[in-house]
Amino acid sequence: MNEARTLDRLIAPAQERLWALARNVWWSWDHDSSSLFRDLDPVRWRQLNHNPISLLGEIPAAEIERRARELVLHSRINYAYRRHCEYLEADRTWGARHAGILRPRPVAYFSPEFGLHVSIPEYSGGLGVLAGDHIKSASDLGIPLIGVGLFYGQGYFRQRLDRSGWQQEDYLQTDVKQLPMEPAIGTHGEPVMVQIETCSGSIRAKIWRMKVGRCDLFLLDSNVEGNAPEDRELTSRLYGGDRRIRIRQELLLGVGGFRTLKGMGVTPGVLHLNSGHSVFAVLDAIHDRMQDEGLSFDEAVPRVSREVVFTTHTSVPADHDRFDDDLIEEHLGPLRELLGLSHDKLMGLGRENTGNHQEEFCMTVLGLKLSRHANAVSALHGKVSRAMWT
Repeated sequence: MNEARTLDRLIAPAQERLWALARNVWWSWDHDSSSLFRDLDPVRWRQLNHNPISLLGEIPAAEIERRARELVLHSRINYAYRRHCEYLEADRTWGARHAGILRPRPVAYFSPEFGLHVSIPEYSGGLGVLAGDHIKSASDLGIPLIGVGLFYGQGYFRQRLDRSGWQQEDYLQTDVKQLPMEPAIGTHGEPVMVQIETCSGSIRAKIWRMKVGRCDLFLLDSNVEGNAPEDRELTSRLYGGDRRIRIRQELLLGVGGFRTLKGMGVTPGVLHLNSGHSVFAVLDAIHDRMQDEGLSFDEAVPRVSREVVFTTHTSVPADHDRFDDDLIEEHLGPLRELLGLSHDKLMGLGRENTGNHQEEFCMTVLGLKLSRHANAVSALHGKVSRAMWT
C-alpha cells in the first residue's frame, strides 16, 4: 500500500502536467507542447486526429510514466508546463502596455466558426481560420478578447470519394468529453443558460467554455431539454439547413451570444462581428443600453455603434444572408417590440433601399449600418467590397 501511494505521488506530476497542457488549446500552436503528445505514441496520435485528450484518455497513468521515462520526456514535460504557466501569468504583454483600457471591458469577438485545430471541428474554411488566428494572436499579445460562437455537435462534413468518383459527405458525432471545454459557470455559480423569445416559441442554449491561451471562447449549444426537436438540432451542423434554420442559428449566435456575455458578468467594450452571421448581437446590445441608460432606440444606436467593428467576407451574393419579412418578424418580433420599432423600420435597417418594401432583409447591410468601423480581409477584398456596398 505504501509503495502504491509513493508510486502515485511520482506518477501524478507528469500525468497532471500533460492534462493541464491538453485542456488549454495553447498547446496547438506551441511546438514543444504538441511534440510531447506526438512522441508519447506517434501512431495513435495520427489515428486520433492529433487530439491530446483522446490520447491521454487511452493511456493509464503508470504507462504514461513508463513511456516518459523510456523516452526521456520528464524534463521536456516540466519545461513545457513551466512555459505554459509563465505564459498564462505574464503581465508584461503588449496588451498590458497598449490595450489596458480593454481589461475591464474586453473585446467580444463573434464568429460562426473558429478554426483552432483539426481536432476541434468548429470550422469549414477561411472565415474560421481567420477567427482562430485572431483569438490566438490576441492571446499571444495579451489583448483582452473573448470569443463567442456556436458548438456544432457534428461539425462540418468530411469529404470522401465513392467508387464512381463522386463526392460524398459524412457527418460524425463529436464527443464533448474529447474536447478541451467545460460548462460555463456564471456570476451566480451556476451553469449559464440563455433563452431567446421568438413568435413561434423560445430557443434555449447551454454554454461551453474553452480556454485558448489567455482567452476564453464561449460556444452555445442548443441540444438541451426544453427545446423543440428541430431546435435541438440547430447547432448540430455548421452551415446546414434552409433559411429558417440559418436565421435561428444566427439569432442564437448574435442575441444568445450577447446574453451569454451578460450571464458571465462580461460588459464588452468592443463588439467585433466576424461576418454578417452574428449581427443580431448589435440589436440586443442596443436594447441593453436602452434599459441601462433610459434611452430611446435612436439615442442608443450611435452609442452602441461606436463600439462595433464589422468584418465582411466573401464577395458573392450567396454569402450575404437575406431573409424575407415573415422570417424576420417570426424571429425578431419580440425583440423589435422591446426596441420600440415598427416592422417597417426594422426591415429598413437591413435594406439598401429603405423605401423598397420588396427588398429582403440583408445581414451585411445591417452590419454596415450599425457599425462604426467596417473592414475586409485584404486590400483587394476591401476594394471589391466597397464597390458592392457603396
